[in-house]
Amino acid sequence: MSEEKKTEKASRRDFLFKGAAVGGGLAAAAAAIVPAAEAAAPAQVARPQTATEKFRALLQRPGLTVVPEAHTVFAARLAELNGFDCVYTGGNMISAMHLGFDDYGIVTISELIQYGGHIARGVDIPCVVDSDQLGETALTVHRHTKEYQRAGIAALHVEDTRNPKHQGAGVSSLMPPEEMALRIQAAKEAKYDPNFTIIARSDAMSLFEKKGDLTELIRRGKMYAQAGADAFFPTGIKADQINAITEGTGLPVVSLNVPIEPQRNTKVKICLHAVQVFQPVMKLYEDMILGLKANGEFPKPPRLPQEKVDAVMRTAKYQELTNRWNKVRGT
Repeated sequence: MSEEKKTEKASRRDFLFKGAAVGGGLAAAAAAIVPAAEAAAPAQVARPQTATEKFRALLQRPGLTVVPEAHTVFAARLAELNGFDCVYTGGNMISAMHLGFDDYGIVTISELIQYGGHIARGVDIPCVVDSDQLGETALTVHRHTKEYQRAGIAALHVEDTRNPKHQGAGVSSLMPPEEMALRIQAAKEAKYDPNFTIIARSDAMSLFEKKGDLTELIRRGKMYAQAGADAFFPTGIKADQINAITEGTGLPVVSLNVPIEPQRNTKVKICLHAVQVFQPVMKLYEDMILGLKANGEFPKPPRLPQEKVDAVMRTAKYQELTNRWNKVRGT
């Protein structure tokens, strides 16, 4: 309630109290102070968890959470229907599937938010979305972090690479950890949802001058933790390094494409599996169109059961709304 509303309500009650006291004493005043609607207020109904709260719960619960990639809303809903608690939308997938680029930092932050937001809002489970470096400076990091929250995204990861990125040592490079720390600080200061999660990604294992330097990776992780990161996402690690990274940084660890079984007895929290699906999907598409070209019709590979397609499309709900709408219109 705004301060104006509070003042207006207090003034009205004061007026009623004085009038009741003059006309018949304190009992009438008390009745005036507590309206019947307030005296019989209904019990509070528990609200559903937000996506950000759900993701925080995944970080805090025992064990690890396996998170598959989802490059479309359809894919994300399939993951949800099959029991996954979270999905991941990476810049690689957005660049390739929606824009036709390699993941070299060509995609814009607005495009990451646009496509990632569609997916995040299309499911009831949390969605982690790539944010590359979150923009050129700490200023753009601050603004874009707010936009990620408004888009319904549960968590973002921001990385310590420079553009053009992901082209290997000698071509791509790391930013100084002090610059990355300032990016994290700016993102933290832009949080208006306390449960929104900022994941610090580091490519130090592949791009630092001494490749595979676990000491440098942990040093960076500590700096990112001190800057306000909520989790640490080191790429290029092995399962037997996870506990040292967790203990060294003090942050929950997010892994990428590390086999699940070796991680089960580690302290890893989130296991992302990405850049594995879209190429087989597109190979199927190529096989289909080549079959059409050669034979005059599409091949008939295995398909999803219609009931699963209907569940993904939420067909029953929209059919029910159609029936109600047609009744109102008399059709």
